[in-house]
Amino acid sequence: MRLEQFLVKSQKALRIVKEQGLSALLDRMKSNVDPARDFDFTQRSALSTSPKTERKAIFVGRILNKNQLVSKIQLDLSDKNTRISFSHDDYLSSVGGLQISVTDEQEQVNAAGNNYLHIFPYGASLTLTKFDLNSIIGINLNGKRIGYTNPDTFLESLQVIIESAPLEQISIHHTMGFDLAFIEKAIMIAGEPKVRFWLHDFFSVCPGYLLLRNNIEFCGAPDVSSNACGLCVYGTDRQEHLVEFERFFSQNEIEVISPSEFALDLWNRSFPIKGIAASVCPHAYLEYKQSAVITPQNSTIRIAFVGFPVHHKGWSTWQRLTERFGSDSRYEFLLFSETRRRSQNFKHIPVSVTKDTRNQMSDMLQGQGIDVAFLWSICPETFSYTLYESLAAGCVVLTNPDSGNIQSYVRDHPEAGMVLDDENTLMELFDGKGIVDLVAERQTAGKKITKLVITHDCK
Repeated sequence: MRLEQFLVKSQKALRIVKEQGLSALLDRMKSNVDPARDFDFTQRSALSTSPKTERKAIFVGRILNKNQLVSKIQLDLSDKNTRISFSHDDYLSSVGGLQISVTDEQEQVNAAGNNYLHIFPYGASLTLTKFDLNSIIGINLNGKRIGYTNPDTFLESLQVIIESAPLEQISIHHTMGFDLAFIEKAIMIAGEPKVRFWLHDFFSVCPGYLLLRNNIEFCGAPDVSSNACGLCVYGTDRQEHLVEFERFFSQNEIEVISPSEFALDLWNRSFPIKGIAASVCPHAYLEYKQSAVITPQNSTIRIAFVGFPVHHKGWSTWQRLTERFGSDSRYEFLLFSETRRRSQNFKHIPVSVTKDTRNQMSDMLQGQGIDVAFLWSICPETFSYTLYESLAAGCVVLTNPDSGNIQSYVRDHPEAGMVLDDENTLMELFDGKGIVDLVAERQTAGKKITKLVITHDCK
């Protein structure tokens, strides 16, 4: 299977070079990340004139017909129950919080002896779409690639598949790049099983899933008919987008699962249909019973940017902060991320959190003696693994009012850090003794290290 995937990717690469040039191939290689995680809004003036809507992709490879698809799936299918999940990309090859959540669910389902059948759109757009004869979806089963097929072929095969292993649940982790009518047909063929819809972001509220007006600032998800929404590049598309989701939820019995109270409250306020069944299921929690206290050894305060260095995670503010205080002997700045950014103002610490290295971020933060976690997301985080990883390492969290569940958690747990009004307040904190005093106060009895516990399933 690995050789087949290599040959497919090689053929695709050669075709891109031939038709579009080497620069196009390099651009695609750089963008081989989760679009809902790593879309960089640093080019604000250009992006504010049009929404980000589509990714083009050329498929070169084998398309499975019905018999081939059913045969390959049944080969690895146990006779127990099956769970089908939908997400916007291949969680086996992409990195991000959503992909880790899908991995957790797959492992929990497999641990119970059941099957986990995952569907993702190939070369998806960044919006909802309409499938046609040329559309392609990818299929994974129990953490292994099955292959690619057409949406209609999958639907034709589904009944045969669930006759071998009955369907117990459908998990919808993301619908970007999908045709909602396709998912709805799968639900009907499966006999309308329990369907759970995860709020990993706010794509079901707006095609601008980060809820950034003109890709710049948090909008608060205003009414779609409001002037505030009409002034945004996503305003027009959002009207039809909401109609699609309203129809989808009104015609199907769906339970919404949110990783935080904050995300569910915002979604309930902004989604047009009220009274939908919903529950909160955090992706992780901190086990303070097993916490340990360590004495800080730093002569300087160590501040870390935790996660992917992109605009909506607060990267622009971090750059201004480190440019202003990078040479200040009181501070040492570090970037903890798998993505490298070169600068004389901070040091890069490579970290890649995968299913096999789940605690790497918290372990590295603790090992490097980080005092402050800079979590300056300008979009509303629905959960934020980096928040829990930072707290598990005993870090003081600095954030702003627009960071979603990060600011919500810190407000509910003032000992965790500070919610600063804006960037000016942040600069003032570092300019004087504010951050020095804050760290000293929070570390009076040492740094509290806790255990990060992953929640594998929501009952």
